[in-house]
Amino acid sequence: MELGTFGAILKFALELEERAAAFYEAGARGRLAEDFAELAQGSRKRRRRLEQARRELVNEMILESITGLEGEAYTVDLDATVDEAERLRQAERLEETAARFYRDAAAKMPIREIVRLFERLARENDRRRARLP
Repeated sequence: MELGTFGAILKFALELEERAAAFYEAGARGRLAEDFAELAQGSRKRRRRLEQARRELVNEMILESITGLEGEAYTVDLDATVDEAERLRQAERLEETAARFYRDAAAKMPIREIVRLFERLARENDRRRARLP
């Protein structure tokens, strides 16, 4: 799916954070319980920040045409029912992919505040990835 408008990119980002939160909540057990619970909470907070930005900053830009972003390039298969090692690998892929999405999307954004938010989210993904056990 092409992320061809500003609104589509924000919607994708909101869904990405929701999927991340759900994965981390479902996978928060065993040795990963504490880390995954924190990551889930962080993803919920990040989603709220995106929602706030959408409400406050994007009214007139929601249909702004954007090219060069394909949703499939930023999709990660997540299954919290797998063993701990595989959950950790999925978490690493998720954080790497989310960071790449936010960096790529930031380069396409027409609103400076959103660019800064996406760049900040990408840096957070890098830190979250580095914190994984």
